[in-house]
Amino acid sequence: MSLMRAVTKGRMLAISRLPSAAAARTSAFIPSTPDEWEAAGYEVSKKNGAPKIVSPWNKWFPYEPVPYSPKLGPYITHVEKDHVYYWCSCGESAHESQPWCDQVGCKDTKFHPVVFIPTESGKQWFCGSKHTPSRPIFNGTCWTVWMDVNTLPAAGLCFGISFVTGVLTTWMVHP
Repeated sequence: MSLMRAVTKGRMLAISRLPSAAAARTSAFIPSTPDEWEAAGYEVSKKNGAPKIVSPWNKWFPYEPVPYSPKLGPYITHVEKDHVYYWCSCGESAHESQPWCDQVGCKDTKFHPVVFIPTESGKQWFCGSKHTPSRPIFNGTCWTVWMDVNTLPAAGLCFGISFVTGVLTTWMVHP
């Protein structure tokens, strides 16, 4: 038996002994279900289960409305030129229709669908956390919100990237 096969078999054996909820999660730090978000202290949408996450902007300006965040990353969607799309700015539309508004989620909220008319056909990145200032286009704000919520994994990721960058630049510059 090769070493790789033994490691894989050991990992599968360890996962099979975990309770089913623990095995389904991707990380111990990141909530993934509405119940876990509520247990972590976040308000959860009754319409689609998305958490209401306060962005760094909303911490400085607490009187602005805070949207629900169905995804802490971009939605990569194919769009057609000159077709009119309505981007959901409240985060409460059904998960199947995200990032587009289903005309149900924004009712009785301070948010309104954002009209988007693409200038060319193709793939487009749309904000999933609904906090981007360049609505509806993704600009990295989703990742900032993710780092604010998941401090330990973000710190580990930043450390790892910095370490690898330091090793590579030292190797390239060393005489």
